[in-house]
Amino acid sequence: MSKPQKSAKPQSKAVQHLLNQLQRKRETRETAKRYLIVCEDDKSAPNYFEALKRFLNLSATCIKVVGSGGHSQPLQVVNEAIKRKNLSMSPESSTEPFETAWCVIDGDFGPKVKEARAVAGQSGGIKLAVSTMCFEYWILLHGKEIGTPTASCDETLKILKKEYLPNYSKGGFRFDEVVRSYREASQRAKKLRMAGIRRGSLAEDQNPCSEVYLLIEEVCGDIRET
Repeated sequence: MSKPQKSAKPQSKAVQHLLNQLQRKRETRETAKRYLIVCEDDKSAPNYFEALKRFLNLSATCIKVVGSGGHSQPLQVVNEAIKRKNLSMSPESSTEPFETAWCVIDGDFGPKVKEARAVAGQSGGIKLAVSTMCFEYWILLHGKEIGTPTASCDETLKILKKEYLPNYSKGGFRFDEVVRSYREASQRAKKLRMAGIRRGSLAEDQNPCSEVYLLIEEVCGDIRET
């Protein structure tokens, strides 16, 4: 009589985690172009886009996300994007060139955003994703659509914590769960922004709104399927 076969031991959590990592690595996707994203702040927005990269399984090389290094004025952010993009195009550069650079900027700077738009428009390949009053409004749209104007970024932050993320802290929040709703946020943002576009309003003049959906749509539309 043959001996009964022993049942396989269940995989440990460590082994399962390693297998999941290897599977995700095999499924890593690329974009047709290489993107640079320069964020006005050094933590919240960069943390968001890094979480989105992980969620979309995008490789580390196809999108470079950086903060402003404390130089948060709109024109400073645009100039940083221009500098980094130009350096990547140099023959001495050790990295692949960035075809497109996005500047993630808060709309509460008002007229200063328009100055930055003008410079970006003259530079070629530099685009703005403005959120009014601030980037936290884009985060709020992942949870619900609220079109109530706010008087400041602090007020937007209070609404975000009250209506969607009570534990949110600027700079110290992990967005891995939030980014799962990026499609819903994009749909809400586009719907609200189109109303302003029909009125001829720039994003910095439309309170509230966010243009981050434009960045998301471009990157997602550029992903190479394997």
